[in-house]
Amino acid sequence: MKFLPILALSFLFMLPGISSAQADQKKVYEELAFLKEFAGKDADFIKSTLGEPDSIEKKENTSGTIEFWIYRDLVTQVNSDKRYRFTQIGIVNDAVETLGHTNRIPNK
Repeated sequence: MKFLPILALSFLFMLPGISSAQADQKKVYEELAFLKEFAGKDADFIKSTLGEPDSIEKKENTSGTIEFWIYRDLVTQVNSDKRYRFTQIGIVNDAVETLGHTNRIPNK
Protein backbone atom coordinates (compact mmCIF):
# COMPACT_ATOMS: atom_id res chain seq x y z
CA MET A 1 0.00 0.00 0.00
CA LYS A 2 2.92 2.36 0.45
CA PHE A 3 3.48 2.11 -3.28
CA LEU A 4 0.21 3.85 -4.21
CA PRO A 5 1.02 7.26 -2.57
CA ILE A 6 4.47 7.24 -4.15
CA LEU A 7 2.95 6.52 -7.55
CA ALA A 8 0.42 9.35 -7.08
CA LEU A 9 3.18 11.83 -6.14
CA SER A 10 5.26 10.77 -9.13
CA PHE A 11 2.32 11.44 -11.42
CA LEU A 12 1.78 14.92 -9.94
CA PHE A 13 5.41 15.86 -10.57
CA MET A 14 5.03 14.85 -14.22
CA LEU A 15 2.03 17.15 -14.87
CA PRO A 16 3.97 20.45 -15.14
CA GLY A 17 6.24 18.88 -17.76
CA ILE A 18 3.27 17.75 -19.81
CA SER A 19 1.61 21.18 -19.82
CA SER A 20 4.84 23.02 -20.71
CA ALA A 21 5.47 20.64 -23.61
CA GLN A 22 2.00 21.38 -24.96
CA ALA A 23 2.56 25.13 -24.56
CA ASP A 24 5.74 24.93 -26.67
CA GLN A 25 3.84 23.56 -29.68
CA LYS A 26 3.23 26.15 -32.39
CA LYS A 27 -0.09 26.54 -34.12
CA VAL A 28 0.06 25.15 -37.64
CA TYR A 29 -1.74 27.10 -40.37
CA GLU A 30 -3.23 25.95 -43.66
CA GLU A 31 -1.54 27.84 -46.50
CA LEU A 32 -4.43 30.01 -47.71
CA ALA A 33 -5.66 30.76 -44.18
CA PHE A 34 -2.13 31.87 -43.28
CA LEU A 35 -1.98 34.27 -46.23
CA LYS A 36 -5.37 35.78 -45.36
CA GLU A 37 -4.47 36.24 -41.71
CA PHE A 38 -1.00 37.76 -42.10
CA ALA A 39 -0.89 39.60 -45.45
CA GLY A 40 -0.51 43.35 -44.93
CA LYS A 41 -0.22 43.16 -41.13
CA ASP A 42 2.41 45.01 -39.11
CA ALA A 43 5.51 43.51 -37.53
CA ASP A 44 4.08 43.71 -33.99
CA PHE A 45 1.04 41.66 -35.03
CA ILE A 46 3.30 38.99 -36.53
CA LYS A 47 5.47 38.71 -33.42
CA SER A 48 2.54 38.77 -31.01
CA THR A 49 0.77 36.02 -32.97
CA LEU A 50 3.67 33.81 -34.11
CA GLY A 51 6.34 34.65 -31.55
CA GLU A 52 9.97 35.39 -32.34
CA PRO A 53 11.14 34.11 -35.73
CA ASP A 54 13.60 31.22 -35.89
CA SER A 55 15.96 33.54 -37.77
CA ILE A 56 16.06 37.03 -39.29
CA GLU A 57 17.94 37.98 -42.45
CA LYS A 58 18.48 41.66 -43.30
CA LYS A 59 19.11 43.07 -46.77
CA GLU A 60 19.71 46.65 -47.85
CA ASN A 61 18.35 48.23 -51.02
CA THR A 62 17.56 51.73 -52.26
CA SER A 63 14.35 51.95 -50.23
CA GLY A 64 16.02 50.91 -46.97
CA THR A 65 16.33 47.74 -44.96
CA ILE A 66 14.23 44.68 -45.65
CA GLU A 67 14.00 42.03 -42.96
CA PHE A 68 13.10 38.45 -43.80
CA TRP A 69 11.68 36.65 -40.78
CA ILE A 70 11.94 32.90 -41.13
CA TYR A 71 9.72 30.45 -39.26
CA ARG A 72 10.02 26.67 -39.45
CA ASP A 73 7.27 24.07 -39.93
CA LEU A 74 4.45 26.58 -39.57
CA VAL A 75 2.29 26.11 -42.69
CA THR A 76 0.72 23.08 -44.37
CA GLN A 77 0.34 22.80 -48.12
CA VAL A 78 -3.16 23.23 -49.55
CA ASN A 79 -5.27 20.05 -49.19
CA SER A 80 -2.40 18.19 -47.55
CA ASP A 81 -0.90 17.34 -44.18
CA LYS A 82 2.59 18.07 -45.54
CA ARG A 83 4.27 21.08 -43.97
CA TYR A 84 6.54 23.55 -45.67
CA ARG A 85 9.91 23.50 -43.92
CA PHE A 86 10.25 27.29 -44.04
CA THR A 87 7.92 30.28 -44.09
CA GLN A 88 9.55 33.60 -44.96
CA ILE A 89 7.88 36.90 -44.11
CA GLY A 90 9.34 40.03 -45.71
CA ILE A 91 9.04 43.13 -43.49
CA VAL A 92 9.45 46.60 -45.05
CA ASN A 93 8.76 49.79 -43.06
CA ASP A 94 7.28 47.71 -40.22
CA ALA A 95 4.70 46.00 -42.47
CA VAL A 96 4.44 42.62 -44.19
CA GLU A 97 5.44 43.09 -47.81
CA THR A 98 5.93 39.45 -48.87
CA LEU A 99 4.90 36.00 -47.66
CA GLY A 100 6.37 32.79 -49.00
CA HIS A 101 6.76 29.13 -48.17
CA THR A 102 9.44 26.71 -49.31
CA ASN A 103 11.10 23.41 -48.54
CA ARG A 104 14.49 24.75 -49.61
CA ILE A 105 16.78 26.52 -47.16
CA PRO A 106 16.31 30.28 -47.71
CA ASN A 107 19.30 32.11 -49.24
CA LYS A 108 21.31 34.29 -46.93
